[in-house]
Amino acid sequence: MKIPKFLKRKRNIWIIIILIILIVAGWIYFGEKNGATAVQTGFATKQNLQETVLTTGQVVSATDIDLSFQQSGVVRQVLVTAGDKVFAGQTLATLDQSAARASLTSAQGSLAQAQANYQKLLNGATVQSIKTSQDAVNSAQQNLTNAYNGATNTLNSASTAMYNAYNVATTIQNNYFTAQDPQGIAVSGAKNDISANMQSANVLLSTAEKSMAQADIDATTAQMILSLNSVYDDVDTIRSQCDTGIYYYKVTAADKATLDAQKTAVNTSLTGVTALQQNVASLKLTLQTAKDQLDVITSPPTQADIDLSKAQILSAQGQVDSAQTILNNSVLTAPVAGTITQVDIKVGEQAVASKEVIVLQDVENLHAEADVSEADVASLQVGQSIDYTFDALGPDKHFAGKVLSINPASTVISGVVDYLVKGTLDNIPNIKPGMTANMTILVAQKNNVLAVPSTAIINKNSKQYVRIPNDKSDKTYNEVLVQTGLQADGGLVEITSGLNDGQEIITYIKP
Repeated sequence: MKIPKFLKRKRNIWIIIILIILIVAGWIYFGEKNGATAVQTGFATKQNLQETVLTTGQVVSATDIDLSFQQSGVVRQVLVTAGDKVFAGQTLATLDQSAARASLTSAQGSLAQAQANYQKLLNGATVQSIKTSQDAVNSAQQNLTNAYNGATNTLNSASTAMYNAYNVATTIQNNYFTAQDPQGIAVSGAKNDISANMQSANVLLSTAEKSMAQADIDATTAQMILSLNSVYDDVDTIRSQCDTGIYYYKVTAADKATLDAQKTAVNTSLTGVTALQQNVASLKLTLQTAKDQLDVITSPPTQADIDLSKAQILSAQGQVDSAQTILNNSVLTAPVAGTITQVDIKVGEQAVASKEVIVLQDVENLHAEADVSEADVASLQVGQSIDYTFDALGPDKHFAGKVLSINPASTVISGVVDYLVKGTLDNIPNIKPGMTANMTILVAQKNNVLAVPSTAIINKNSKQYVRIPNDKSDKTYNEVLVQTGLQADGGLVEITSGLNDGQEIITYIKP
């Protein structure tokens, strides 16, 4: 076997030997010492015991509100700065309100109009408006009466035009169309038709002139229009025959001109009678409209009209409320009294709806909040004493408080189930929201009770024992059944029975 180079030097060999000797000596020395203390003992003594829960939290304001506008807009006023005390309802900042005010004014105008219309509907028509409508009815009625009274003149003129046409047709027939040729037959038929139409119209006209009833005049007018149209066609037929065959040269130009004049006269009468009929129809419509309007304003409002008017008021009121809400949302007010601790907006900036711009707190009404794990929260109760220290004030300054509330709902932080615990902070100077609060919550306290270290307790078969030493050297002992009470801080356990004050106990045995 090849020997390493460093072992070939004597100096290195001696160093190794010395190290081995030191290791053996240390083992002998410390091994004997540990053997002497293989059994550790203590004494059951009367002490003052406390059970506490330690946690770290923060100073919190009872009022801690992030204020924001309910709509976006340009900031026109910022009326507070950090540190200002404000009262509930105080205006803190405003947005530009020009558009909102204009909308509100318009909506209020619409509401006022709807309310006025509703009241007008309930009150009914005024005496003046009724008189005006009645005058309109009377005027329309008179105009219609006048039109009927003058209708017979127009109808008689039309009758005369047909009579003249008939006489001219008779003369033309007698002078030129006596033969039974086609032209003569056509002229004879046209003349006879003129006579028949004239007679039909004149029968009705005679009745109308006697009764002057509007229905008789209407019937005569309608028949007169039909008769004049037929007569015009008949005269035109006779005139056409005058230019046919031998009659073109036989009928004189004067007689042809007479026939043309009769066509014109009949057509003029037709235009007059048609205008009469249209005028009467228009006057009837005007009269009916005036009567309807009078009925409307003199009739009481229907339930449908009232409901519609009410609905219009409700709609207008909704528009006012909406416009007022928009205007109100441009003003940021303090919901409660407190102190402004932060202002994050400036005049001229664009505020964003629901974004925090001002923080309001009640710095004179503070409490502490801390998260306590589920392992400790079961032992906490409202009203338990709290000993506070604050990082900002130093560890040597202690302040008292009490458990204010324990939130029954849990929160999970980093996988650990915690419960929010609040504690009172009364008359503690110089503390501010956000400071770190170290909380020692007194869960239980007993004075002058027998206690032993928790390492002395042995659990067997759901019972608890303490070992009483016989001989430390051979590690012999007796196990004594004990009853325990408070599990106190510092690893101490209250003994309610089984031991005496000052009795020696084994706290640890080295395996």
